[in-house]
Amino acid sequence: MALSNNKEMKVGEFLVDNKIITREQLDDALDLQKYNPERLIGEILVTQGVLTREDLIMALEMFLMVTNAEIAFVDEWLDQDEVDMIMSKLKEKEK
Repeated sequence: MALSNNKEMKVGEFLVDNKIITREQLDDALDLQKYNPERLIGEILVTQGVLTREDLIMALEMFLMVTNAEIAFVDEWLDQDEVDMIMSKLKEKEK
């Protein structure tokens, strides 16, 4: 898996670069997002059936760990238990 350390990387690009989704799947989701800008790309991918919620959570854990991105954007769609689980796993990896 080609993990990137670019803090500016977007979630969708990260998913494509790490072969979690295809470029075509991302492009389709981005097209939908143009008409629904309040929806997050991960939410759209799950709704489309491209990823399961569990796959998305694991991918976001990887994305946050690799990019050191802020968690703020994640809790807009995931419930608090899922956000807490991600944060807990990230803290464990820092030890």
